[in-house]
Amino acid sequence: MNNKIIILFLLILSTSFSHEVVDNLNLEKFMGRWYVISLIPNWIEEDASNSYDEYTLNKDGTVDIFYQAIKKGKTRTIKQRATVLENPAIWEIQFIKPWVPFFKAPYEVIILDEDYNYMVVGYPNNDYGWIMSRTTSLEDSIYKKILSKLETDFGYSKEHFKKVIHDNK
Repeated sequence: MNNKIIILFLLILSTSFSHEVVDNLNLEKFMGRWYVISLIPNWIEEDASNSYDEYTLNKDGTVDIFYQAIKKGKTRTIKQRATVLENPAIWEIQFIKPWVPFFKAPYEVIILDEDYNYMVVGYPNNDYGWIMSRTTSLEDSIYKKILSKLETDFGYSKEHFKKVIHDNK
């Protein structure tokens, strides 16, 4: 990816927090792989397949995030580091590779299954959103329940979310 385009894109994004987040998120339990089931597309992730985040808790309390997806037949990766704020469901993310100095993106866990099987990351002004799961698919009834909750409780529009194809076995 062109680093200048990424920097421009990231500078446009808001860095404020805006959603009510989940209570009592257990960071250790939250770590591991989360597959992107559906999202409000951004130009980096639009038309990507087989996408996931891998979260690793560091000794200093930060979280390393490794994103991987297939786009236009090529594997794409992004490395990030999150600083966990006063609430473990609220993070500030910095991009490590590609390196984007001085920019911190908001990260808000707004829905989390009690067994940590699925979750939703919200974004200020509902510009973006990610529905994620520990597996590459969600039962349709659960997916619809999440979309309804996003619409009624957080003001998202269901129609903006697009499912991600997971066919990389």
